[in-house]
Amino acid sequence: MKKIVACISFLLLSGCLSIGSSAPSKFYSLRSVDSSQAEVLSQKSTKIGIEEIKIPLYLDKPQMITRDANTVELNISEDNRWSEPLSSMMQRALANDMALYLPNSLVKARYLGRETFDYLVFVEVEKLDGALDGNITLTGWWYVINKNGNIIITKRIDIERPAGGSYDTMVLADSLLVNDLARQIAQNMAKLIK
Repeated sequence: MKKIVACISFLLLSGCLSIGSSAPSKFYSLRSVDSSQAEVLSQKSTKIGIEEIKIPLYLDKPQMITRDANTVELNISEDNRWSEPLSSMMQRALANDMALYLPNSLVKARYLGRETFDYLVFVEVEKLDGALDGNITLTGWWYVINKNGNIIITKRIDIERPAGGSYDTMVLADSLLVNDLARQIAQNMAKLIK
């Protein structure tokens, strides 16, 4: 009888301990494009600083956001998270990808106000979301400011990629969207620095 009571007690205790546990969160990071896939757009040299990316408040959280197809409802995943603030990752990925397209230029994220560049790039994201079984959309604006403080380029961002059905493939799509933006900006910069 003591063995049965001990066994039942053990099973109850095990059940109570497992109720509060859940699957561990998965953490994701944007990645830059493979350098072998980047076409050189200009061999000229200049210094380009990428300012902090401005993102909407709904994206400014560790949890990953998706949108139900054909609705306005957003889904916040507690189990799928960014490894660091999305704006920081986007800033660094954009700089790394642009540097591949403009290999003789210094292209880097601007962290210190004292750093001097020939051009500064500002990006304002309005939307970066979509349905896992649909497309991920990146919309917003980007600007280039010269060293005299004048806005010399203003362009709209409106690009999308298939999400692929999972959070893993969605992050790859996000990375490709940042690369698409990097290529768009680099193409315009190449015309300036010829």
